[in-house]
Amino acid sequence: MAVHTGSTPVGGPGAAFPGPAGRNPLSAARLAESQRTRLLGGAVATIVLVLLAMRTEIQAGLTVGYLLAAVLAPLWIPTLRLFRGARLLLVVGVFAVGSGLWLTQSFVATHETSVGQMVALTVGLVGILCGIGFVLWCRTVLTDAQVALWFGIGLLLGVTPTSELYLTNPWKFGYSFALTLIVLALARQSGRRWLELVAVSGFTLIAAFTDARSAFAILLLTAVIVLWQMRPGHRTRTVSAAWLVLVVGFLTLVVYLVAQALILDGALGQETQLRSDAQLQTSGSLILGGRPEAAATAALMLHQPYGFGTGTVPSGEDILAAKSGLSRIGYDPNNNYVDIYMFGGQIELHSIVGDLWAWFGIPGLLLTAVLVAVVLRGVASGIASGTASAVAVYLVIKLFWALPFGPVYSSSTLIILAVGLVVLRHLPPPAGPPDGLRQPARIIRARRG
Repeated sequence: MAVHTGSTPVGGPGAAFPGPAGRNPLSAARLAESQRTRLLGGAVATIVLVLLAMRTEIQAGLTVGYLLAAVLAPLWIPTLRLFRGARLLLVVGVFAVGSGLWLTQSFVATHETSVGQMVALTVGLVGILCGIGFVLWCRTVLTDAQVALWFGIGLLLGVTPTSELYLTNPWKFGYSFALTLIVLALARQSGRRWLELVAVSGFTLIAAFTDARSAFAILLLTAVIVLWQMRPGHRTRTVSAAWLVLVVGFLTLVVYLVAQALILDGALGQETQLRSDAQLQTSGSLILGGRPEAAATAALMLHQPYGFGTGTVPSGEDILAAKSGLSRIGYDPNNNYVDIYMFGGQIELHSIVGDLWAWFGIPGLLLTAVLVAVVLRGVASGIASGTASAVAVYLVIKLFWALPFGPVYSSSTLIILAVGLVVLRHLPPPAGPPDGLRQPARIIRARRG
C-alpha cells in the first residue's frame, strides 16, 4: 500500500518464487508464461494509468480513462477483496448513483430537469469508482511509487496550456500537482527518506513564491509529518490511533497559524498579503473568506436536507437560500461566479462534500464518510508505523483540503489516486502448521503460564 514501502508487491514485477534452486514446482515453461503475464499486466497498468490521469473527454463526462477502467472491471473487481473497505466503498458508490437518479425524478414536479447534466454527473461518479478499483489492481502488479509516478506523468501530459486559469498562473494551475507527484514518487522509489523530505521542502518553497497559499500549507504539513516520522526511536514505540489523531491535529493547527502569520506578514508576496487581509476583514477567517461556497452549502443543507439529484436545475428559491448564506458571512452574492458558475443551470458548490450531497443526497454524504474512513485508516496506519511515504501523506492532506473546498470535477483525479493508493491491504494469514497439528489456544496459554 502507499503508506508502507514502495517495495515490489507480491505477484508484481521481479517477485521471486519460493523454494531453493532446482526445487521450484513450476516448470520452465510455466515460469516463462508467468513472467510474460506479469509484464503484460505491468504494461496495461502503465498505459491505462496515464490515460486515466490525462482525463481526455469523449462525451458527456466520459473520458478515455474511465472507459478503459470500466471495460477492465472483470480484471479489478476480484482484487477489491484484498483491500480493506474497498468493496464497501464500491457498494455505497453504486447506491449513491441510484439515489441521484431517484432524487432527480422526485423533483420533476417542482424543478426543471437537465438530462445532459444528469448523464454527465452519473458517468463522472461511476468513472471515479472504476478508477479507484483500477488503481487498486495496479498495486498488485506495480509498486506504489510506480503507480504514483505513471499517474503523475499522465497528469503532466493532460495539462491544458490554453485554459484561462493556466494563463493566470501556469505553475499553480498547470504543472505543480503533476510534478510534485512525479518527484515525490521518484524519491520514494529510491528508498531514501531524507530525499523525500528534501523534495517536499523544495516544493514548499516554490509554493511560497507562486501565490499558492493552500499548496504551501499542504506541503508544509507534509514536510512536518515526514520529519516527525524520522525522529529517533520512532519505530520502537507503538503509537495509538487516538494519540496519532491528536498529534496530527495539533500539527495541522500549528501549520495553519504559521502559514497565516507568514502570509499576513508579506512573506509570500504583497499581492497574496493584500488579498488575504481583505478576505480576513470580510469574513473573519482566511478559509471562509477564500472559500465562501461553504456558507452557501450550509444554507442549502438547511433549506433542502435531502439533496437535489444529478439532473435537477436549482429554482429561484434554492438560489435565494444559498445567497442568503453567502450574505451572512459578508460576501456579496450578486456576481457572475454565483449566478453562472454555482447556479447557472446546475448546482456546483466547489466542494467534494457539498457536490456529492447536492447531486446524490444522503447516500452521497455516506459515500464521503466511507471514503474518509478508508483513507484515514490507511494513512494513520502508515504514520503510526513510521512508513507513510511523502507522496501518500501529500495526497491525503490535499484530498482532505479538497473535501470541503474543491469541486468534484477538478478533484476527480486526486480522489482516484489518493483513495486507490492509500487503502490498506488485508494482511495475509500467518504461516503455521496444518490444521491437524495446531494446538488449542487454552493449551498454549497454559504452557506459557
